[in-house]
Amino acid sequence: MASWGCPHEANGVCLKVNNLPCDTGMKGCILYGRFEFSNPAKNRPAKPDARNTAEEKSEPPDSSA
Repeated sequence: MASWGCPHEANGVCLKVNNLPCDTGMKGCILYGRFEFSNPAKNRPAKPDARNTAEEKSEPPDSSA
């Protein structure tokens, strides 16, 4: 079995994120946004699809009113 050790963690605190308690995947962590975690609060919000937003903006308003 393998494990991973963060190079920024020392004695349970994160040296990269203002010496806060190490919480793998927290905002500012080197893993944030790179992996999908089982805890949804640690996942980066999905970016809106640029193609869909461009189509919505280019559609003329409904003139049936």
